[in-house]
Amino acid sequence: MANGVIELGEVPREAPPDAAQADRLVPRRALLALLSIALLALVTAGAPVPFRLSPTIVPARLGDTTFLSGDRMLLVGGSATLVSQVSRRVVRNFTLPAARLLSSTTVTVSGGINQVLLVGGTMVVSYQVDASGIWAAVAVTEGTDHVRWRRTARLIAVSAPDNLVLLGTDDSVLGVDLRTGATRWKLSRPADGYIAETGWEGNFPSWLVLLSDSGRLESRDPHTGALIATRTLPPRPGRANGLVWPVDDLVMADEGAAGFGAYRLPGLTPLWHTRADLSTSWMQAGCGRLICTFQHQRGMTAIDPATGLELWRSSQYAYADGVGDYLLATRAERGPDEPGLWVLDPATGQVRGNFGRWEYLAGTGDGRFYGKLDVRGSYLLHYAILDPATLSVRLLGTADDVSNSCQAASGLLICRLVNANVALWRLR
Repeated sequence: MANGVIELGEVPREAPPDAAQADRLVPRRALLALLSIALLALVTAGAPVPFRLSPTIVPARLGDTTFLSGDRMLLVGGSATLVSQVSRRVVRNFTLPAARLLSSTTVTVSGGINQVLLVGGTMVVSYQVDASGIWAAVAVTEGTDHVRWRRTARLIAVSAPDNLVLLGTDDSVLGVDLRTGATRWKLSRPADGYIAETGWEGNFPSWLVLLSDSGRLESRDPHTGALIATRTLPPRPGRANGLVWPVDDLVMADEGAAGFGAYRLPGLTPLWHTRADLSTSWMQAGCGRLICTFQHQRGMTAIDPATGLELWRSSQYAYADGVGDYLLATRAERGPDEPGLWVLDPATGQVRGNFGRWEYLAGTGDGRFYGKLDVRGSYLLHYAILDPATLSVRLLGTADDVSNSCQAASGLLICRLVNANVALWRLR
């Protein structure tokens, strides 16, 4: 996870259910037997039985917002204000995993903050200016209230090596200097098309892709705005927006009767065509070894990125992501007792199993992932490492007084508590 937000609003406290209402996916006696066997297996295997560890606590208040970025936790003080209401917000910067306070920075904004990035002693904050959806970005010297610059634009990304900030407006994408806000380059959006970012490495895209209704397809360097390659496609009047999809190092574009064509970035090298029905789909990056396309309330289609062949189609899944050699998928419709994570074979879409009510938090980098299981009727949760290859769960511990707003980052489980404080449990 590159970035994350943990927010906490009003949390009603409910009494835990009685035994007759307690959560159980199997009959109670069977559940107790299964738990006993599981605990016995842990003990005989020499593994520690999960227990409640004392977390590191960072004081916070109701309405504070936490942004996670790399090895930093940025805690923004104060409730999100109404748009057009000017307020001074204090951003505390903590290092992870130690949760040591490094600095406090004061930023003046006129609405709710949706992103905070810290690069080379400069804090860049994105916020909503007014109810019409206009966004702005302000850069402040870390540890002060000194404003370096302020621009009415959407914050896209920041490149630390280049001291460059990518900003977007309705009519252009800008590359501005991190320290001064001066415009280094400007790429105008075509009146009949749009610009998209793709090939993200960390927090910065590898390429910009431009497509117009007239059929002009371009790849651009996001560091300089320079043109890398161009290609002419069949004109699609009124169809450009939503009919080009950058997916990692590919860009797929609607070519009318020929279907969708795929081009390799950055040179826009033609790869293949597919006649799969993608006209009402959206696509996601990072779907393991596949291109995953999704249709609103109509399921998903899996495409081979090397050939463009449709591998399989399912009406059941609303989202999927690659973890190791498998896909983790969530179903479009599920009841309260139905599994949330299904393990699929990427080649066929066949179900290998599921993880019940366990929820995904973050990948571990070795084909497994961190997950959590909320205990219904309480503010208790269990956290574990889950393995799609073996469908096994390795319990790590139990956390109490959690408001159900958690992320895994920097080897930590980071949650907001019911008293609004931030708690950090070590995962390793």
